[in-house]
Amino acid sequence: MFLGILVLGVVIFLLGVSVGKKQAQIIGGAEIATPAEIEQVKKETTVPPGEKKDSIRQELASHQKAKSKTQKKTPQAKKRNLYYIQVGAFNIKDAALAYADGFKKKGYPSLVLEPFPTDRPNQVFRVRIGGYETREKAEEVLSRLQSESTKKLDYYITM
Repeated sequence: MFLGILVLGVVIFLLGVSVGKKQAQIIGGAEIATPAEIEQVKKETTVPPGEKKDSIRQELASHQKAKSKTQKKTPQAKKRNLYYIQVGAFNIKDAALAYADGFKKKGYPSLVLEPFPTDRPNQVFRVRIGGYETREKAEEVLSRLQSESTKKLDYYITM
């Protein structure tokens, strides 16, 4: 009975970790307001101590005004889709980090992605170069990498 409860607890913990990683990936693309923007909204929505609100409707209207001001910034903000060149995938994190360091030493911006939740049961650490604004820029770097190498490379561009 104890063993069953222990196994159930481990399964629930692992599900929580995978959900947390997914939420972190989703939140990673969210915009964060600067302290100056927060203060500006507070100043616009607070009432000086001498003035009294006539009713709850006015208070709600001021909150809606502040909410609409913050929401107006979101459509104007351009969602950036960056292009990366995937240069490797490893089952061992240390091997992926060492491979990425080799590209950093050559002057390429590289990163190692943690395994995706869909990578189960095998972990795959992806090594990518870039964060390029346009696909054309990523293609230029890819062709430069291919020209520097003496063997055929199976690198590809991804977002």
